[in-house]
Amino acid sequence: MILSADRRDLLKTILATGIAPFVPSLAFAQTQTVNVVGNPGLHHELWKRWAQMLAQDTNGAIQVRYDPIGYAPAYGRIKQEFETKNFSTDVFYNDAPFPEQLWNEGMLREIPYMDMPNTQKLFPHARRAYGLEVFQTIWGIVGFNTNFVKVGDFKQPLTWEEFADPRWKGKVSWVDARAFPAWVPVIVNQYGDKWIDYCKRVDANVKTYHSRWIDNRIGMQRGDSWLTFHNWATIYIGNKVERASVEGLPIAKPLQSMGNLPVSMSLLKNGPNQATAIKVMDLCSQSRYTKVLHDIGLNPSNHPDNYPAAMPVLMLQVNNAGTIGVERWEDVLKHVKPIDWVEWSKKMPQYVAQWEQEVLKKRT
Repeated sequence: MILSADRRDLLKTILATGIAPFVPSLAFAQTQTVNVVGNPGLHHELWKRWAQMLAQDTNGAIQVRYDPIGYAPAYGRIKQEFETKNFSTDVFYNDAPFPEQLWNEGMLREIPYMDMPNTQKLFPHARRAYGLEVFQTIWGIVGFNTNFVKVGDFKQPLTWEEFADPRWKGKVSWVDARAFPAWVPVIVNQYGDKWIDYCKRVDANVKTYHSRWIDNRIGMQRGDSWLTFHNWATIYIGNKVERASVEGLPIAKPLQSMGNLPVSMSLLKNGPNQATAIKVMDLCSQSRYTKVLHDIGLNPSNHPDNYPAAMPVLMLQVNNAGTIGVERWEDVLKHVKPIDWVEWSKKMPQYVAQWEQEVLKKRT
């Protein structure tokens, strides 16, 4: 079918604005599918809801296909697409350091924020060149199963040494750094060149190393382990969303004992539907989209219009934030030593290899 100039102009306007006041047959003809690869669990739930909202808001003109294959596997898929030159993914949704690694390897394009008006209201740190930050997790929580451990069993203020305390021998779980290295920069920030010695002391207590963070979290919820490291939101997820017997206590000494980890949407340089992918990312930056993070209990959002909100308050409560004088989510950032993930992604392989060689392969 050949379209007149007027109808071609109309279609251009429709695709540019996301508004679709056209008949169903034309909507079907112009449907664009954006392929997103990312993480499982509540991340998958987030994208299911976003996909429904996007389809509704655009009268079906935009569809999203989300593949929740996980952290390292998602990174591996993109690498394979570039090696085989068989490009099918439009948006990479993942935790650091994986988007930053792809950026350093030249597989991502810079995000055109000037063409994305809805992103302008987000907190400034959300607009990174390599990725639109959906939220950031703050790591530095001692998570524990309350069937075995109580708040009163800890001597506060807590340090990272808690995980190396001999009384927890065989009671700690951890995540394999080869699959989920988010904890490595935090520990290096705290221990410097002694970081591997710390890992060895923790290893003496570790019952299980999990290949996925979600398995580490769920294992503690089941009681397979009594303690593990957490971020603020994952304790909330376990306690309030999944009704598990878990709580957390913040690591508070020294003051900046925690680390930040951004979770971002990134644009693949050779994605087949880049223009529509940009539109998806922009629409998902609206406050009613970012509020979904609160609704499902994933994490506090990066949009100032979503505050105040009940979810961050409850999150502070289940992590016993009052024990360190934290009453607002904004105050958590005082305890964070920021991590430059672009730089860290360059040197992460050497740290992970050292951990694998000196800790994992020497388990007795």
